[in-house]
Amino acid sequence: MRGRWVATVLAAVLTTTGTAAGTVAAVRSDEALPGTIVAGQDVGGQDRQALRATVEALARTRSTGELAVTAADTTAQVDRSLVTVDVDATVDRAVDAGRDGYPLSAVLGPLVGRGDEVDLVVTVDQAALRARLGTLATQVDRPAVEGGFAVSGTGVEPRQPAQGRTVDTTAALALVGDALRRGEAAVDVPVTVTPATTDAQDVRAVVAAATASLAGPYVVGTGTVSLRVTPQQVAPLLRAVPSDGQLLLRVDGPGLSVALAEQAQELEVGSREAGFEVLSTAPVLDGKGDLSWTPVPAEVRVRPGSSGREVDLDAATARFTELVLAAERDAPRALPLRVVEPDLTTAGAQAAGVRSLIGTFTTSFAAGAPRATNIRRIAQLVDGSYVAPGEVFSLNGAAGPRTLSRGFVADGAIVDGALTDEVGGGVSQFATTLFNAAFFAGLPIPEHKPHSFYISRYPAGRESTVYFGALDVKVGNDTGNGVLVRTRSTPGSVTVELYGDNGGRRVTSTSGPRRPRDDGGFRVTVTRSVTGGDGVSSRRVFSTSYDPVPPDPR
Repeated sequence: MRGRWVATVLAAVLTTTGTAAGTVAAVRSDEALPGTIVAGQDVGGQDRQALRATVEALARTRSTGELAVTAADTTAQVDRSLVTVDVDATVDRAVDAGRDGYPLSAVLGPLVGRGDEVDLVVTVDQAALRARLGTLATQVDRPAVEGGFAVSGTGVEPRQPAQGRTVDTTAALALVGDALRRGEAAVDVPVTVTPATTDAQDVRAVVAAATASLAGPYVVGTGTVSLRVTPQQVAPLLRAVPSDGQLLLRVDGPGLSVALAEQAQELEVGSREAGFEVLSTAPVLDGKGDLSWTPVPAEVRVRPGSSGREVDLDAATARFTELVLAAERDAPRALPLRVVEPDLTTAGAQAAGVRSLIGTFTTSFAAGAPRATNIRRIAQLVDGSYVAPGEVFSLNGAAGPRTLSRGFVADGAIVDGALTDEVGGGVSQFATTLFNAAFFAGLPIPEHKPHSFYISRYPAGRESTVYFGALDVKVGNDTGNGVLVRTRSTPGSVTVELYGDNGGRRVTSTSGPRRPRDDGGFRVTVTRSVTGGDGVSSRRVFSTSYDPVPPDPR
């Protein structure tokens, strides 16, 4: 009977399709068809206003609270506020549900009780979700532990291997995003496991080796010339290092070297430079005008030097490492030592050819003034310097900085062309004295700078200033023999003497006339002519332009 009724209805529908179907569509064009489900809730028959209220309530539920995310044994909460529900798009989807087929579906659907299921239109903040999962990964991720040991005092405790694990963040991002979109309560994310390459047997073996290594002290060398390390020093330097699936005992080499260094320093014996003693008396050269100079034979005696010794720390460290790893304490081991020769050995000094006074100069100053202290101090620091053949002597390099802690005091100095007080003031007089000694020795002078204005106690055009870090006096040694720098000072004078063998070079200094400048200064030239038995011959013109003497602000 029912089948006959349905057939009758169908026939009626078929005969009235043009009117009935159109009427249903018109009546329900702005509301959800019967049987429509949104996120599990029946919204059939609801118009757009009612649908919006329903969807907004569902959206609040979907974007409120937290999602439990579990990775391995760690659970973290992800805030559902990362979810955004597009209410308008969801309402449109609910109204359109069931209307995309043959027009009869608008009538037959409700008759047979069939409706479409519609989910919320949801987006998830991917950047924020990725950051949250990154935080979870830092709590979960851990590298595989290969095992080893820990040392307390000299006791060795095993540390067993453990597998590592890493959150699969790419898969987790997709899984958690889907769970947030669907409104699920919890989700598990995959974790990649990394096994350890060693096992408990490897740990036992390396613990046994470390324990044996800490059973007593180690000594390299004999008697007072030996180094010793105790188990307490060795203990913090032991390491268990995985290699090819096993654990090997290793020693922290740099750490062991530090432990040995202080002892090694106590065993070192410093070398002593060979030197020279001048037994003869030198003539005085102090003229400001034209002068000539020829080397004078001198009686110079070599003061012997001596070699020193030092521990070859790298070799000693390697030797102790071998002993510790082998737990070998009985076999004697020689301490690796190095002979340290001085820069100038006795033999080198004897062969240096220091036999003549090749250049000298003396300048005078007022005794008792602060500058006298500075001049005598810099002379003391430079005295005994040795310039090997081919080397260049630097006054700043030999004397070092002029500071109060190094014995210098404040006095007048020329800085940027003006007179001022400065620690070390007056040492330019020594620079001038050195310059003239090198000038008359016929040696190269690759660097010097005259004063900006003329100072009457110096030879005009044959003088130099000096300023640490900026201005220097440099003297080269082109003689093929060594050059000894000796200095002498009295309360009112300073002398620089250069000893060596320059082949008998004869040096002549000739000064030109002073040519006035419009501003009150003057210009002058000094010509140095060098001839000698060693074949060296040269002529150099030193041209100097002096500013007017400024007033003394002091």
